[in-house]
Amino acid sequence: LSITMPGLLPKRKLRTNTAFLHEPLNLALQTYVTEHSIPLYKRCVVCFSQIYDQSLSLQRIRDYDNLEFKQILDTIASYVLVDDTGLFCDSYHTTELGNYDHTVIFVMEPEIFPGWLKNRKSSIKTISEIS
Repeated sequence: LSITMPGLLPKRKLRTNTAFLHEPLNLALQTYVTEHSIPLYKRCVVCFSQIYDQSLSLQRIRDYDNLEFKQILDTIASYVLVDDTGLFCDSYHTTELGNYDHTVIFVMEPEIFPGWLKNRKSSIKTISEIS
């Protein structure tokens, strides 16, 4: 399962309302599940890929703890996960360069993750490749 969000997740500010992030996602998932079947993952890996426009300054790249991943995961979990605790769900975060700013969230079975990661690293330009 992959979910592409049109922009980067924002930097969290004290008392910032994040409804603009999770409410549209919730509505999109709610609409999607009425027309399509989505698997319910008992065990999974959730991968958050922050993709930055490679033509813009690298100074825009933020650390992971300033992003609203928790709110997004809670919204996704209500549709496709048994639970998002560490007993059932592992998470992986990556920063990549691309043609435009966006965030992609992938949900997969744990046994698929190593192959997914290997294929992803060979096809995407990551920040670690910059010298």
